[in-house]
Amino acid sequence: MHTDHNYDAKCAYHHITQLAFPRLVGSVGEAEAQEYIVEQLTALGLDVSSEPFLFTKFPAEVLPRILSALFVPVVLFVPWFGEQFPVLLCLACLLSLATALFFTQWQKRLEGLYDVGRRYQTENIIAKNGAKPDSNTPAFLFVAHYDSKSQVLPIAVRAISYGIAITGLLVLTTLMFIKCFTLFWLPHYIVWGIAGITSLCLLLLQINFTRNHSPGGFDNASGVGVMLEVARVVMARDEKIPITFLATGAEEYGMCGALRYVQAHADAYGRENTYVINLDGLGVGDGVNLVTRYGIPPTRTTRALSDLFQVSGELLGVRVSDRYLPIGVGLDSIPIASHGFEVLTVTAGAVGGVALKIHSKQDRSELLNEESLQQVGELIVDVIERAA
Repeated sequence: MHTDHNYDAKCAYHHITQLAFPRLVGSVGEAEAQEYIVEQLTALGLDVSSEPFLFTKFPAEVLPRILSALFVPVVLFVPWFGEQFPVLLCLACLLSLATALFFTQWQKRLEGLYDVGRRYQTENIIAKNGAKPDSNTPAFLFVAHYDSKSQVLPIAVRAISYGIAITGLLVLTTLMFIKCFTLFWLPHYIVWGIAGITSLCLLLLQINFTRNHSPGGFDNASGVGVMLEVARVVMARDEKIPITFLATGAEEYGMCGALRYVQAHADAYGRENTYVINLDGLGVGDGVNLVTRYGIPPTRTTRALSDLFQVSGELLGVRVSDRYLPIGVGLDSIPIASHGFEVLTVTAGAVGGVALKIHSKQDRSELLNEESLQQVGELIVDVIERAA
């Protein structure tokens, strides 16, 4: 084992290159990735276990298509029948908009949807450094998903389509309100234009089929590679605080691994003194972004942990920026946060440069650079040392 106490981006990048191949849930590549991760964590002297779990694709693959299919007729009925039935369509638009916004938030009460339909099996890989919990010191849980997927729509196009669809629903709802109370109606070509663009985005989301063509270098071999190198440093330094490294499965089907882990193990961690750091999409651009809010309206997932990163960033000269993720992208931090934990997602400082390549054949390890990987690794190690 490499015993240097300092984080080395070259080691992280080596792990990334070893994992950058298609590894959709249920594929040969997924099994190869699991084997590699277990082998690396075991070699470090961590206590490693694999935890199988069951999930369904209903929340990620089926439910969004059902909702989109229901929204399309409501949207098209506005220009067709809005003048004749303003009250009825106003209520329909309100219900559609409320439903869309409802599902931008993680709904803990709907976690049972992950048991609806055909069941699939994969596993989480869990590694612990063996330090005993202490109420006076924090514990860390690092999370990085190891599965990958390709889709018809790049992730940036998908997020934009979600945004336009919700904006369109909001505009059409506003138009129906105005019609109900003032009888004012915009020219038909404007109403048809708004309804047409909104419907097009909803229909685009229907064809966003999942395949196994992406090497997933950025999403998310990068997060796993950085986590493995951070684990090496933790063991080389013999850190005395409890640290868990969790490689999650089936993140690309609705953050299933993170959900199953927190459902099974939430009570094993003190919510008041556990910091959860999700690593997803690293190694591009200067500095790092911290996703600390998501959904509409925004839900904040951390305060103290974000402050720790900001302090370490200032001392190391690494730019650290808070980011808000409104819609269209799922992160393992979200279901964990819903169970009451302080959690954030660390991602690259310039995701926009690779956004159109995520979930495609172009998502290769060559997109990443070691300087960016070095920055994020040193930042994480400093946060651990500071918290300890």
